[in-house]
Amino acid sequence: MKAADAIWWDQRLGPKHARNRTRADRYWSWTALLPMCHLVQLARRRYCRALVIWARADNQLFVRAGMSIMIERYPHLDVTRPGESNFLWFLSAADSQVLSREFGMSHPPALARVLLDNAIVLGQMSGHGGRIGLHAARAGGRGLLAVYLKCGLSRLAASAPLPATVRRRNDGRYFYADEALAERLAAALDGARTR
Repeated sequence: MKAADAIWWDQRLGPKHARNRTRADRYWSWTALLPMCHLVQLARRRYCRALVIWARADNQLFVRAGMSIMIERYPHLDVTRPGESNFLWFLSAADSQVLSREFGMSHPPALARVLLDNAIVLGQMSGHGGRIGLHAARAGGRGLLAVYLKCGLSRLAASAPLPATVRRRNDGRYFYADEALAERLAAALDGARTR
């Protein structure tokens, strides 16, 4: 992701997403998030990776349809299996109705699973077995919890401890994939990834 991608998203999709009260990302400014995330994690000697997913509209032009910012080398959320993971700090998929109406995409893709796959594959390539973690934003309500469960992630029990360096309390909205689950999730999309 470059600054131009963040600006485009904020200008073209941000105002439309802001009208949808069920979206956890309705007030996110990617233009602000992109540099802020890098600076915060550099201070902690970690690196952020920001990615864009493009989708093809019916007119064969590509449109930005998904955005994510992940923290590399983040502590794995399951403290019984310590190590590193990729932590999905921010992720957003464009509203399917907006993609259809504004960009002429008759079959907008469902991108939650693809956004997770990006983090898993990068984790496999980074040497920590594809382990990932994320926190479902409270603003997304129960619907967001259902999305991550449907995608196949494990939910960390609210009673489970978090790694010592995680400064938030466990509110039961953390999800993760260990190496075995990451391998299964990645394998399920192998056919789609090689097209």
